[in-house]
Amino acid sequence: MDQVAILYHPDLINYDFGLGHPFRGDRFPRFMDLLRSKGILNRGDVDLLEPEAAGDEDLQLIHSPAYIRMVEVMAERRIPLSADTPLNPGIVRAAKLIVGSALRAGELVAEGRYRVAEVVGGGLHHAGRDYGGGFCVFNDVAICAQALMERRGLSRILIFDTDAHAGNGTMDIFYNDPHILFISIHQDPKTIYPGTGFIHQIGEGEGEGYTVNVPLPPGADDHCLEVVLQRIFLPLAGEFKPEIILRNGGSDPHFQDGLASLGFSMAGLRRIGEAVAEAASEAGCGVVDFCCSGYNPQTVAMGWLALLSGVAGFDVELEEPSEPPRAGRGIYERTLRVVEELERRLEAYWSL
Repeated sequence: MDQVAILYHPDLINYDFGLGHPFRGDRFPRFMDLLRSKGILNRGDVDLLEPEAAGDEDLQLIHSPAYIRMVEVMAERRIPLSADTPLNPGIVRAAKLIVGSALRAGELVAEGRYRVAEVVGGGLHHAGRDYGGGFCVFNDVAICAQALMERRGLSRILIFDTDAHAGNGTMDIFYNDPHILFISIHQDPKTIYPGTGFIHQIGEGEGEGYTVNVPLPPGADDHCLEVVLQRIFLPLAGEFKPEIILRNGGSDPHFQDGLASLGFSMAGLRRIGEAVAEAASEAGCGVVDFCCSGYNPQTVAMGWLALLSGVAGFDVELEEPSEPPRAGRGIYERTLRVVEELERRLEAYWSL
């Protein structure tokens, strides 16, 4: 299981919200161009695969028929899904390609054919069962996880969300599900969209203890990240023993991103990927990696490469646009307090 699959369709370029919007479709071919320039696509252990679009049966693993129909009608009429998420038919078709890519990636990894499958354009984590927004139409991560449970019989799936914005849709969908361990590292939701993802939100019912939110203070850097990885993510992953890991999130935790205020460097993004690879190796499982976010055109592709290089173990040079800032002592201490409070809240469920 040494191969890496990269799933990409050229029509992803249509997942584009228009001139002046922070999410443009050219991010996808620019990432592929970077992979080519770095020699990634010429490696013997990398396969480039073209996915097919998901159908209604796939979307209904998570979304209601009424929601799917509403999205399609709104797209035909050019009615925005939310204030920040305009729609047109091309966007919806591209969203279905992203879901199809996620489903195929999950199958390939679950079958043991690939150690890592990269879903280019994936990670639309703000979409819930009956709502969308935050640039997200259908939740490909959740659909992938549900398909793995229903179609492949998996019962322990770790979703590791490292987007700077909390994955509210994914959290809501699996809030009562003990088969999904959802861990989200994100900027303090008091300071950024979507305004949820707090420490006290740990799941309900049978899923209590299986939602873990790690809200970081603005300016949190690689040193803050390492504390979270060592004291929260890796211990929980080790105890949960996932059958597969789904990691989502792009370059927006980078210190030069346009819509977030975290302070990770390219090396920090790669460290996220390395921690995922470490957890997967310990569990003896594979990884589906999703990348779509990031809002500085100068750092998006390199940030995605940093994450992928960590997960897949690629030895590539990462260019940093400038010297990364160092978080002050106060930010580091606030991060420690977050970690310590989480440890106290989770001690009833996990051996942290």
